[in-house]
Amino acid sequence: MCYQVVELYSVCKCLYYQHAVDRCAAYGQPGHRPHKKEVLVGHSCGIHSGRSGYSYGASHYSDSGYSSSHSPKSSSRGHYR
Repeated sequence: MCYQVVELYSVCKCLYYQHAVDRCAAYGQPGHRPHKKEVLVGHSCGIHSGRSGYSYGASHYSDSGYSSSHSPKSSSRGHYR
């Protein structure tokens, strides 16, 4: 079974980071879809925390071991919901 880890902010559920698919032998066959595992991180994104461009929870409550609150604006981690 293929797996894909998707990290979401715990309060607003906005996308923090979507990892690549961990493929199995059946990858690419018709009807086969990856199993998504959602992991809650931080608190809320910069838009929903009330602070533009700053994610309060990511620097204080990061469950993933790293923080995105100080990442450059050109980061590949865009804001998606």
